[in-house]
Amino acid sequence: MKTKNYIDDFIRREKETTLNPYLSTRVMAKIERLEKLERRRTPIWQTFALAASIVAVSFLGISIGNSYVESYTPDRILNINDRHIENLSFYNLDENE
Repeated sequence: MKTKNYIDDFIRREKETTLNPYLSTRVMAKIERLEKLERRRTPIWQTFALAASIVAVSFLGISIGNSYVESYTPDRILNINDRHIENLSFYNLDENE
């Protein structure tokens, strides 16, 4: 039971402690200063640099995409006789056969 008494005494003494009245004013002033720093506008050169980099990346992407040439050679034709692979007479729509 001694431990409980120590805890109760500690809590009672903490409740009786008087606080500095200017402490809350200083804390609130510091918070307001930090909020003003966070709301600060970005410099105009950073905005232009960001826009220029987006344009440059878009241009490079389009130019790289257009520079790709598909290698298509019409000289080579692959002929497969699929008469031996599948029997296409089943798909014939002519009634005479």
